[in-house]
Amino acid sequence: EPLGDIPDMPEDRDPKYRRIDQFYDTWATSSLRLMENSFDNAHFAFVHKSTFGDINQPKPEKYEIVETEYGFEAQTIVTVRNPPHAARITGTTAPTTTRHMRNRWFMPFCRRLDMEYPSGLRHIIFNCATPISDGQIQVVQILFRNDTEAECSTQELIDWDAAIIAEDREMLECTDPDAIVDMSRKIEMHMPSDRPGMIMRRRLLALLEAHGEAEVPRAVS
Repeated sequence: EPLGDIPDMPEDRDPKYRRIDQFYDTWATSSLRLMENSFDNAHFAFVHKSTFGDINQPKPEKYEIVETEYGFEAQTIVTVRNPPHAARITGTTAPTTTRHMRNRWFMPFCRRLDMEYPSGLRHIIFNCATPISDGQIQVVQILFRNDTEAECSTQELIDWDAAIIAEDREMLECTDPDAIVDMSRKIEMHMPSDRPGMIMRRRLLALLEAHGEAEVPRAVS
């Protein structure tokens, strides 16, 4: 039986929001790689320099993280580039804007990305990254918006997010899908902005151990 319920998305039953089923794709990476990348503010300036990242501002903002029974909540405010074709996404024509990010990680491999712009627009993404083989995952992405089709079309929103996840995918598919869970093995190095991913590893390892399981590295499988 499942250990927990399907994460609740209250916007799915709120008439002020519309739901857009965006993506259902197979990626050549691991679920943990995608989840930790979702909470890594340090990659914005580099990986997303062609969309919203500012290569001239590489210093990442720090998340305020609160661990929960289901995973954690992470909140921060980041400044992002706002190219002209993103004006209807963000609700402003200014060259830069901010995102108030209130995000959640649900063990093992789901996340809620809640971005609110100063315009009042909210861009809320729900992802699942389901392992389907040792080196592949099925990625599902659903978007909720508190605007109308006339204000920003479904296709504009899909195109905007497609460009962003294509940047993530290109980078993640270059990484080793055998992501290390037990950090005591000291195979991968980490920096302060990796804290969300380190919490994920600790919680996932504890989850395995609580059910009589252990990480099985490729070398000994």
